[in-house]
Amino acid sequence: MGMLILLSVACGKKETPAEEQKVESEEQDTSSEVPESSEPQEPESSEESSEESQEVPEEESSSEPEEEQEMRENIDIEESQMEESMETEIIPLPGTGKLIVIDPGHQAHGNAEQEPVGPGASETKKKVSSGTRSTTTGLYEYELVLEVSLQLRDELEARGYTVIMTRESHDVNISNIERAQIANEAGADAFLRIHANGSESAATNGAMTLCNTSTNPYNADIYPQCYSLASHILDGILEQTGANSQGIWQTDTMSGINWSQVPVTIVEMGYMTNPEEDAKLASPEYQALMVQGIANGLDAFFADQE
Repeated sequence: MGMLILLSVACGKKETPAEEQKVESEEQDTSSEVPESSEPQEPESSEESSEESQEVPEEESSSEPEEEQEMRENIDIEESQMEESMETEIIPLPGTGKLIVIDPGHQAHGNAEQEPVGPGASETKKKVSSGTRSTTTGLYEYELVLEVSLQLRDELEARGYTVIMTRESHDVNISNIERAQIANEAGADAFLRIHANGSESAATNGAMTLCNTSTNPYNADIYPQCYSLASHILDGILEQTGANSQGIWQTDTMSGINWSQVPVTIVEMGYMTNPEEDAKLASPEYQALMVQGIANGLDAFFADQE
C-alpha cells in the first residue's frame, strides 16, 4: 500500500530542473527566429484578419458616392452636349441684314401729269395710273396689290428682312419716279413692284416678271442682278401656285425700272381679265401661296448672290 502511494506521487511530480531548462531553451530558440525589428506575428495576423473582415463593408459604403459621381459626370456631359446643340442650331434668318422696298403698284386716283421715262430722257409717260380692274369680282388692281403687298411685308419681316413700303393706303399721289427714288435713297437690296395684269383676251393667263435689258441706257450696270431677281421670283411663284408662266419681259419702257439704281423687278401676279385666274387672285389661299412664292424667290436670289 505504501508503494502505491509512492508511485502516485512520482507520476504527479513536477519537471526536473533539467527538463525545465530544455523547454526554456526551445522557447528561446523559437523567439530567436523572428528578427528583433519585426512586429509580433499574432498582432499582424489579428490586424490582417480585422482588415479582411472590414473589406466588404468598405466597398459597400464607397459604392454610393461612386454612383453619385458617375451621375454628375453624365449630367455634365448631357449639359455640354445640349449647349453645343443649341449653339449649332442658331441659324441666321435668310433676310438678316437685307432691306427690301415693296411698291404696291398704282393708287386710287391716277396722275396724268408727265415725267421722263428715265434720267435725262426726252420721252415722257404718265406719272402713275390707277391700273386695271377685275372682270369678275370688281376688285381694282390697286386694291389687290396692296392686299398682297401687306402680306408680303409681314412674311419678309418674319424671315428677318427689313421692309419699307412705298404706300400703305390707296389715297396717295406718288409717281413712278418717286417710288424708285424711295428705294434708291434707302439703299435697298431689292425693289419689288407688285402688280396684276390685264389683256384684251379673256383667255390670257399666267404670271410674269419684268426687268431692264442688258443695253438699258439708264441702268444697264445692274441688269445681271435685276434679271436674276426677276428669274428667281418667277420660279418661286410658279412652284408655289402652279400658275402658267408668261416668262420674263425685259424692257426699257418702264419709268419705275429705268429710274431704279438698285436691283428691281415688276411682279405681274396674274391676269385680272381671266375669270378663273381673277378669282384665284382674290382668294386668301391663293394670295398666301403667291406671297410664299415671292418670298422664296427672294431668298433664292440672295443665296445666289453669296
